[in-house]
Parts: sequence; structure tokens; C-alpha cells
Amino acid sequence: MKKLQQKGIIQTTAEGNRKNAYFSETKHASLLRDLFLSYDFMDWENILSGKSIEILFQTLDDEGDLSSFSGATLWRYLKELKGRGIITETQKGYRINIRFSILTNFLKEYEQYFVTKISKTLSENSVVLWQKNMEFLVRVPKSTEAPSGDFHKTATSIFYRYNLPLFSEFDVYFHSTTKKTIKPEDAILHTLLIEPGNVRYATYALLLLKKEEKQIDKKYFLREAECFGLENQIEGMLEFLQTHTRSEGQSLPLWNDFAEKARDYGMIT
Repeated sequence: MKKLQQKGIIQTTAEGNRKNAYFSETKHASLLRDLFLSYDFMDWENILSGKSIEILFQTLDDEGDLSSFSGATLWRYLKELKGRGIITETQKGYRINIRFSILTNFLKEYEQYFVTKISKTLSENSVVLWQKNMEFLVRVPKSTEAPSGDFHKTATSIFYRYNLPLFSEFDVYFHSTTKKTIKPEDAILHTLLIEPGNVRYATYALLLLKKEEKQIDKKYFLREAECFGLENQIEGMLEFLQTHTRSEGQSLPLWNDFAEKARDYGMIT
């Protein structure tokens, strides 16, 4: 019961030596209740636990990463989930069957609940800017100290490391249990995610890209960009630095404006 309370699924009241448990009023708890009622023939206690629920989280979209699971584990759980009609195969991988839309909505809300809860351990005033699975980008007040090694300072907050000092009233952190260091490519991508489509942040990202142009691992850069849905933006930025022109629909500055800003940092003469 304590674990269920920590996960925001139940709440309890005490009456003498008696304790009563109820579904919590959180959105994911309400969706879980609907799931139980709609598919009461399913043994959800097994489906929504262990490796099974981890695989389900990864299949919330067509491009879920299942590489962290062994072949034997995938075969065992996918066979079970496909046999029950919960998961279907797509051209890109696997996805939760549209018939189980309540399950999809529950998993998304459940995931969001934990992302919010973890972000609040960094600061009560944290704002989640981007999130996928259990990785997320968060904005916090300046000089906030990270409570664990899973929070990595990133984006404009680390531009000073590349001799690009930028004034900001907030810091940006990336939460990940697998990533150990933030590369320049990561900082560029995370900067674009602070406010997607904003030319000012695109200019900041371009400055770092220009500064580290020779060290950038383009293969890694484009692969990571695809994870964030930024592959077109990055390809446009790389082309912009070569041609000095921006493609139609790209949120990029005029070349003259960028060149003037770059000269301030000694990058363009």
C-alpha cells in the first residue's frame, strides 16, 4: 500500500485500527481504474509490472528503443503481449494496439506523474521543457544544485565551458539515468528545446555549433536530433553555416545578424 501511495495510485484513511484504501484523484489513478473496469478479464497485476511495463513504456510510439532488453526477454514478453492483442507490430517496430487507448493514456499520465515528481526534487519551481520516456529537460532558478548524478547541467547553462558566456535568469538540466556526460552536440539540441521555433535560441545553438564545428560528431549529432524530432532543424543549421542562407520555414537568423553576433565571440572576421 505504501508503494501504491508513493506512485499516486491510492490514498488511505484511518478509522481506529482500520485503514481504508481508495483510488487516488490523480489522473493516472483514474485511468487505471477505468482500465480495470473496461478489461476486468486481464491480469493487469502481471502486465503492469517488471519488464512487461518497461516494454510497454517503450512502445508508446513507433520508434521506442527496445535495445536495452535481451533477445530472450523481448521474445518472452512480446509474445505474451502480442498474444493478448495489447501490442501490434508496425513497420518501425511495435506499438500498443489502438483498442487499448485507455492503457496508452494511463502509461503517458503515469510517466508524466513521475517526471514531475522527479523534477520537483531539483526545485519546486522546476518547469519541464521536454520529456520522453523517463528522460526530460527541465528549467530551474539560477544556481539550483542537482540532488543526484542523474541531473546534468546543459544547454546555455554550460556555454561558458566553450568561451561563450551567456547571461540567463535560469539554469537548464537534463535528467537521464543512462547519459553520463553532456557533449557539445547535446547542449546544442537542448538549447533548441528550451523554446522550439525561437530564433534567439536557434542563434545561441548556432554559435556553439560554429564554435565546435570541427569537433562535432555529425553521425551522433543527427542520430540524437532524430530522437528529439529536430533532425530537420539540425540539417538546416549545418547547411546555413555552409551556404549562409536559411531554408524556407527554418527558424534561423539572417546570416548578417548571426555573423555580427559571432564576431563578438571572435569566430567570424
